[in-house]
Amino acid sequence: MSCCDKPGLMPVADALSQLLDSVKVTTATEQVSIVDALGRVLAEDVCSGVDVPPADNSAMDGYCLRFEDYQPGQSMQVSQRIPAGVAPQPLEPGTLARIFTGAEVPVNADTVIMQEDVVADERGVVINEAPERGQHIRPRGQDIGSGQTILTKGSRI
Repeated sequence: MSCCDKPGLMPVADALSQLLDSVKVTTATEQVSIVDALGRVLAEDVCSGVDVPPADNSAMDGYCLRFEDYQPGQSMQVSQRIPAGVAPQPLEPGTLARIFTGAEVPVNADTVIMQEDVVADERGVVINEAPERGQHIRPRGQDIGSGQTILTKGSRI
């Protein structure tokens, strides 16, 4: 006995045809607030208007400096303290800045040293591990670049 021989059942092809006939296809679009967008489908790509992160920032708690100012065993003075969310001043040549994870790297700095790799006291900071230029810095736009497509047409929100 097949499914079609049972009362109340129809062939799969017929059921599929009925389902597809009942689907309404539309090409109309409308703009809605983000609050009302849940469950809707994007009519066009969405591109970022900003870089994420918006500036080079520190991936570590530590100290930032100009790579060319590093001298093994030399004590360097801290010229500023940079917590996340505070715009730094340009780094003074020959100094370093105390910097925290997520904080913007100041102009002139190009390297971050982890706090575990220094000895800091009232006289200054001595770097114990030779740095590599650019280490521990997350560059501007590393996650998302301005103009980059972040959601594509046809995606369900």
